[in-house]
Amino acid sequence: MNIAELEALKAVAETGSFTRAADRLGMSQPGLSRQIQRLERQLGTRLLERRGTGALLTEAGKESMEFAIRTISDFGALVSRFGPDPSALTGVIRIVASSTPAEYLVPALVSEFTRLHTGISVEVLVADSAQVARRLGERQADLGISGMPSTTIGYSAISLAKDEVILAVSSQHRFADQKSITIDQLRDENIIEREGGSGTWQTVVHALSASGIELPEHKVSMTLGSTQAVVAAVAQNLGVGFVTSHAVNSHNGKVVAVRIDGVSFERDLNLVFETGRVRGRHSQAFIDFVSSKSS
Repeated sequence: MNIAELEALKAVAETGSFTRAADRLGMSQPGLSRQIQRLERQLGTRLLERRGTGALLTEAGKESMEFAIRTISDFGALVSRFGPDPSALTGVIRIVASSTPAEYLVPALVSEFTRLHTGISVEVLVADSAQVARRLGERQADLGISGMPSTTIGYSAISLAKDEVILAVSSQHRFADQKSITIDQLRDENIIEREGGSGTWQTVVHALSASGIELPEHKVSMTLGSTQAVVAAVAQNLGVGFVTSHAVNSHNGKVVAVRIDGVSFERDLNLVFETGRVRGRHSQAFIDFVSSKSS
């Protein structure tokens, strides 16, 4: 088994075609087929189901594809780290970020970093906080940025910035002229919630639990997938919702921030990465850049 064979499998799986995969890799179709056949012989199982001019992964192929993605990513990082030109920082950094830092923190951070390192580009994938560590483990990203610290063994976190989750209410709502309310005042309120994997919602749940406080009986008017969707619904006075304070500050007075008495919803926005993973110099440069800003 070698990297070329794994790249051949990956190319066929992603394009769905031996012809397109061979074109992508700049080789002949018979040459690519031989690489796939060698890989199948070594593993003792069929990895691709040939269908006319196309191909689909078998169950063994799907598992092998996950291994191929991780291995190709790690090999690329190894080449980048120990390659022949240690003075040049080039490459693409893939970052998976939860919605709050993706909207309010990452753009300025990436802009500053790429001004310092013009040979590096950054791709940002947005996912909820619960998915960040999973995407890193599956090698879909090199680094993660999340509103919840990773408690998974094998991951490290560096604080990027402080954030606060507040209760957003419409400027027309009865809470709008109050700086804070008691938790009991939320009884029977229409609360617009975030999906369960949201770091914002998890911050609320954990902070209330740590304070020995429970949300009173309330109505869940809707569950939405992004901060901006919650704020837009709040602005229309369709309910109240917990969001980052950044979202309220950018909404031109139509939405007001209210705090809950006796509970702090402050949190860190963190850069998350696998502790023992081999990283290219460009990815390590981003970690060093963030570390220098947080110290």
